[in-house]
Amino acid sequence: MPASRRRVLAAGVGALLARAPRGADGRRGGLFASAATSTSGEYLAVVFDSAGETRLRLPLPSRAHQVVVAPDGRTGWVLPRRPGRHAWRMNLGALSPGAGASRPAAFASVEAAPARHFYGHALFSPDGARVFVTENDYPRGRGAVSARCARTFETLAEFDSGGVGPHQLAWLIRGRILAVANGGIRTHPSRPREKLNLRRMRSNLAFIDAASGRLLGAVPGVARMASIRHVANCGDGRVIACAQYQGRPGGDAPLVLLCGRDHCQQFDVPDPAVWRDMRGYTASVAVDEATGHALVTCPRANHVAFFDTRAGRYVGRARIGDCGGVAVDAGAGEFVVTTGLGRIARFDARTFALRRHTIQRQPDLKWDNHLTPV
Repeated sequence: MPASRRRVLAAGVGALLARAPRGADGRRGGLFASAATSTSGEYLAVVFDSAGETRLRLPLPSRAHQVVVAPDGRTGWVLPRRPGRHAWRMNLGALSPGAGASRPAAFASVEAAPARHFYGHALFSPDGARVFVTENDYPRGRGAVSARCARTFETLAEFDSGGVGPHQLAWLIRGRILAVANGGIRTHPSRPREKLNLRRMRSNLAFIDAASGRLLGAVPGVARMASIRHVANCGDGRVIACAQYQGRPGGDAPLVLLCGRDHCQQFDVPDPAVWRDMRGYTASVAVDEATGHALVTCPRANHVAFFDTRAGRYVGRARIGDCGGVAVDAGAGEFVVTTGLGRIARFDARTFALRRHTIQRQPDLKWDNHLTPV
């Protein structure tokens, strides 16, 4: 990759206080990464521990959306909030056991190809060699997925996303089949937050062979105006997909679906009011594969919603203001939820009971919509 497209931007770091042990899967126990914005307007990538203490805090030149972390926990890539053209590489080696606390965690900036922008999400291959990134080919009005080198972010291959407006992607079958949430909404960086095709939008969940880039199939969403944005692996050959409704306020379109290669099914809910009460918006989803339980954040409704993916049913909800990010702390058997109010909540992954709800130890932070285990 040309040096002009990759330059070191900064090496500023907050205190690196913890040396958490790694689990058998290479992940460190109880550490999480998220984009954040300070109350003074500074954009950041932050790593915090299970007590809410900040372990790493890096300034960014613009707002980020998701931090993705390599399976060995040593490298992370920070994806921008759309329509961003730069991604940033984080060196997380300073958090390794035995690393000096003063070691800098430098990061480098990589620019998108001409006439492209990133859509805020990426996914590491299980071996950590590649990163799959959703992109907008905006002159052609099509979605793309690039397979990139995990170390340099250099594009190794590229393929069609199977739709328009690809956002998050997850494994349907780890290492083999990608599930891509194509939101169906066309955008252009010259009109950053404008939705250009709402009357004609078509959302789908596309399945792509990760090795060849071949489109294996796509299933449409249940409601035409529901834009599928976020997706998570259920661990059983299915994914849970979450949507944002683009129709009139007060609609009862299903916003959470359970999907396989050839179908998307609705969850069993006691009343369509479950969907209306989400106020047309879901922000993030995570699945605890040990139980099949899922947690969906609904920040406009100020609550999190609970689902049982094995039974295919809605379980209930809990009130939590401006909730956004969610991740599974597998070692603790908990869902960890972050909010735009600077709070962190932890729910039992088996019972959904609230275990802990604390004010973040860095009270100047507002967490963005996604959270990743480190």
